Amino acid sequence: MVASVAVARVLYALIQGVNPDANDRNIAAAYFAETGAPVDFRSFQRFTDALIASLPQQRKLQALIPQWRTVFSDAILGSDQAEEFIRQYLAALDHSLFVKLPLFVGKYVGRDPHPVNFGGFGDTRVDSWLLVFTLAGHGVFRAGLRDCELTPDTVVLVEPGTLTDFSGSGKSGWNFYWVVFHCADSWRPYLQWPLAGPGVRQLVLDDETAAALGLTLSQLYNNYIDSSRLKPELDHNLLEQLLLRCANCLPSDASNSLDPRIKAARSYIDEHYATDITLADVAAASNLSPSRLSGLFKRETGASVMAYRNELRLVEAAQLLLHSNLRIADIGAQVGYPEQAFFSRIFRRHLGMSPRQYRTHFSSRDLRTGRDQLASAP
Repeated sequence: MVASVAVARVLYALIQGVNPDANDRNIAAAYFAETGAPVDFRSFQRFTDALIASLPQQRKLQALIPQWRTVFSDAILGSDQAEEFIRQYLAALDHSLFVKLPLFVGKYVGRDPHPVNFGGFGDTRVDSWLLVFTLAGHGVFRAGLRDCELTPDTVVLVEPGTLTDFSGSGKSGWNFYWVVFHCADSWRPYLQWPLAGPGVRQLVLDDETAAALGLTLSQLYNNYIDSSRLKPELDHNLLEQLLLRCANCLPSDASNSLDPRIKAARSYIDEHYATDITLADVAAASNLSPSRLSGLFKRETGASVMAYRNELRLVEAAQLLLHSNLRIADIGAQVGYPEQAFFSRIFRRHLGMSPRQYRTHFSSRDLRTGRDQLASAP
């Protein structure tokens, strides 16, 4: 692990408006890369530029200066102190700054299969999408409550506000490009990819398209991190070209491939998931018998009707735990679980921890496991 003391000094200088030199930037980028952040030294420079520009709005970060001034003025800064400062820094950083930017591009080369998390991505108030393209190795992403494998022939698109985790898988590690972007209205027809889970779409590419996509992303990445690059319109055009290539992989009737009765069922569940709906209610809304709906829904979506409803409930609950100050009991009631004990049991069953543990763990914004900061970090 890169020395945390050097990294802490870089971050402390940043919140005073001092942009680090190339050597210090490399040290900090290497540190975060070892914790699982999809960031290299060049994209870290974009992070530092954006952070310094946002300092007037980063009030929690500014509050760290007087608290730590004496410590950093000492000639010797201990590693325990450095780690604590980094923890407080990440907790205080307003990561929503980054998803509000029109475009962020990154590349990650992971030697180990440690987690690389983009979960709780984005902000539904900001139309920020995430695209992840695997170059080599294997990754796993959880869309809602479902796990799917990522290979070099796959590309994933995540809608704003979606609960998603990504992690490396296997001894080969995981290498990938990622792009956070705001969706132009003219691009929306290009984004009707097959659903892999709530808010997550996935395409499997042929070899020719995968190679072309890799080249386009490489150019987009190099343009993005090159301070001498041309106008931002070039990035916009490259991204549009990328989305068009992906759209060309879709069948001509891809947007209509889902049975309209299942579309009606999903729409009904999407609108009423927090209420006490039954299989019979959904069947009536889709003009199917309950037994026929059950078979069709499972075949078309990969989940049962009630599992899909529960998935929406838990995804929304997880978002509220991270992005609101509501009491846990109130969150459970809001998403359809009025009994807190039952809400806690089903939440733990599917997410591996209680709602309280989830809120505490992920709200700490530890860069290795935080759910939304890596979506917004460069």
